[in-house]
This record gives sequence, C-alpha cells and structure tokens, in this order.
Amino acid sequence: MLGRLPEARRLTFQAELAALCEARWQELRGPQPDTPVARALWQITPPLADLYLDLYAAGDERLDEALRGQKVAQGLALLVLADIERGNEAGAHITDEPMMALETAPPSSPWLERIAALLRGTLPVPLLHRHDSRPPLFKALAVMAADIKRFDLPAVLQVIRLLTAPSSTEDEALEKVRADVLQAGIRFLGIDDDHVQLEQHGHEHKPVRTRQLAEMLLDIRQMCLR
Repeated sequence: MLGRLPEARRLTFQAELAALCEARWQELRGPQPDTPVARALWQITPPLADLYLDLYAAGDERLDEALRGQKVAQGLALLVLADIERGNEAGAHITDEPMMALETAPPSSPWLERIAALLRGTLPVPLLHRHDSRPPLFKALAVMAADIKRFDLPAVLQVIRLLTAPSSTEDEALEKVRADVLQAGIRFLGIDDDHVQLEQHGHEHKPVRTRQLAEMLLDIRQMCLR
C-alpha cells in the first residue's frame, strides 16, 4: 500500500497527517480544565486513528487536502507507522483495526458516530456485572474506562500515576476512580518502566506489563464500539 511513495514523501505525508490529527484534538478538547485528572487527559492526545476518522466522518476539507488523492486507508496505514515509530505499539493496534476495515468498505455511520462520541467523552461504557468471570484487573480497567471515558494506554497510565502519587489537591474524579478500582479488587502501587505494581484483594500481585494492560484496554474498547 505504501511502497509507491518515496521515503521523503512518505515521511512528509505522515507528519502532515499526524499534525492534522493533533490539531483536531486541540479543537475538540476545549479550554484547559483545572482538576488534575481532567487536565491530564486534556494533555494526552487520543489515538491518531480516532481523530483521523473523526475528520473523515465530518467531511473535513483539511483531510482531503492532506491526502492529496491518496486513499483513506493509506492515510491510516501511515498513522500505523507513525505510532510504531513513536514507540506506541498499543496505538498502532488501535489504528490497524479501522485500516483493515477501510480496505474493503467504508466504515458504517453508527461506528463512526461511536468514535466521535468516544472523543467527546459521551460514549456509554457498559459496566461489567459483578459476577463476570474476567479477572479483577480487567474489571478495574473497565470501570476506570467508564469513569475517564478513555481506552488508550497513555491516558490510563497517567491516571494510574495520579492514583499512586502523593497529592494535596482534592479531585472528586480521581477519588471516584480510586474507589471504583478498589471495589473491583485492585489497588495500584506504582509504575516501574513498563511494569505496573499492584495489589489484588489486599495481597501483592506480581507486576503486570503495560503491554498486558493495552491488550485488555483494546478488548474493552472493542466491547464498547460494537
């Protein structure tokens, strides 16, 4: 799909698309909020693919100009490369899903509407039943996603950092996340490189790789976008 583009042209094209997606987030997120959780999420750009699809669904002329006659799926393929080159493997997997769909048919309007709702924090996130057989960490991530309306790993890791950092600032949103995660049986202790330390039901649990969290978040995201 990308083999026909000279390397210099590919890099320029890729940078322009990524910059356009980041500009879209600046438009959607509004003014900087005051509370720690909201401010942290405001600062972290959601997956480039979601922003790209939001531009596509809106018929934004800037996307047509940036694509310069290239196919929509090709633009997404470039964002896969952009995420991989940034070390964002989890973001690449999110981008890969709609790219494969676009190769065969345009995405459905309801699916695009759910992506738009996700970016705007209005997508309903179904809560798991307390007797659901999934492990406590999966349930904790699901309730966190329901609270913060984000499924991307960078956003979730930043909230975990806030949960485990000493703070003198009251944040009702953060305390709700903390209480909901504890109710699911998990207490986060910290992040060390690419591992998350935690307790499960009051007992120390072996560190979990952030890649495992990304896989769980992708499953939760897919549940909500179906």
